[in-house]
Amino acid sequence: MKIRISPKNIFKTALFVLFGGFFFGCGYYVNTYYTNVYNAVELLNPFVESGELISKPLLTYSIANLQKRLYEPSEIVLEKIIAEEETYTTLLFSYTTLGKKMTGQINIPDNITANPEQEKKVIVLLRGYVPEDIYETGTGTKNAAAAFAQEGYITLAPDFFGFGGSDPEPEDTWAARFEKPITVIELLESIKKNGIPLNLASERTSNTLDLDVVTISDIGVWAHSNGGQIALTVLEILQKPIPTTLWAPVTAPFPYSILYFSDEQEDEGKEQRKWISLFEEKYDVFEFSLTQHLESLTGPVQIQHGNADDAALIFWSQEFVAKVEAENQRRENIIKQQKELVATSSALQATVSAEQKSETEPVLNPIEITLITYPNTNHNMVPSWNKAIQKDLQFFNKYLE
Repeated sequence: MKIRISPKNIFKTALFVLFGGFFFGCGYYVNTYYTNVYNAVELLNPFVESGELISKPLLTYSIANLQKRLYEPSEIVLEKIIAEEETYTTLLFSYTTLGKKMTGQINIPDNITANPEQEKKVIVLLRGYVPEDIYETGTGTKNAAAAFAQEGYITLAPDFFGFGGSDPEPEDTWAARFEKPITVIELLESIKKNGIPLNLASERTSNTLDLDVVTISDIGVWAHSNGGQIALTVLEILQKPIPTTLWAPVTAPFPYSILYFSDEQEDEGKEQRKWISLFEEKYDVFEFSLTQHLESLTGPVQIQHGNADDAALIFWSQEFVAKVEAENQRRENIIKQQKELVATSSALQATVSAEQKSETEPVLNPIEITLITYPNTNHNMVPSWNKAIQKDLQFFNKYLE
């Protein structure tokens, strides 16, 4: 028996196949597109839920997430000589951070090459705010760097993005602010892993690369003003003891640390207050504030502050030290409880309990912190500059061993 299919049925079947294929193709495309989007987000930051990162992209810069981030060291390159001083040479250097070029000033003491067996020590310097139109490489750090270089320390001071010969900073103001600790950490990692070159990039060859680089035994950090909050955030992220000395640091809680300076704007901070308000509506500011993560802070830290400072108020440092002392008391209480547990329990029970305690609540040693104040001294430590720099030299000579 023959089955006859009418032209009408053939037409209906063709339409069904055509539209079915169309909708299947659309569904496949949409699924593939959003799968790729979410996978890309997860590659950017695997520590935040994909959907949350899409709705709150700045969470990638929270202190907790920066503690989990992988940092990429790069080769440090000597670009050109800036000046040749009596005991050291000043050069422009560069490195790669966040996939972009960052420049800065490096001082290399003459005794580095004269004594190849001597331990090499580095101080990284972080400047405070400087208007872009008056900035040049070394502004805000070159005087302190010179004093350290004269004592035999290699010094490096990054320009930060948008300054010197560095690549532009992000257009997003928040990203530009929050990524600074990342760029500093990647500089520290670059120094530790790849060492410091002694020749200009144009004079180096692959055959002499290893001979032209010195390894570094110790690293310290010096910071001024807003550089202070960057340095403290770096310490909280790394949770490692890096000897750090701060001049007139900005330690007020975020975002008050920004609002305090808003009256210096032409609109007296009107616009700035708006976008800070929008930020607070979307984010928990505690996730970005260094004063809320003191449980991760390490020492030793030395703070020097003048009581005539009207840019970063001296009571900020006093309040910050009080908060650190409270954190130290918390740590000491935990350590005391752990010791009492060991003393009152059997050896086996104490070992198990101590291990369980350390897994649930890891505790660092108390933070060694010192505050030195100066009467009638301004934000740039004038007229106490010489006394302050000597205190820093004593500090680094003690801790960079």
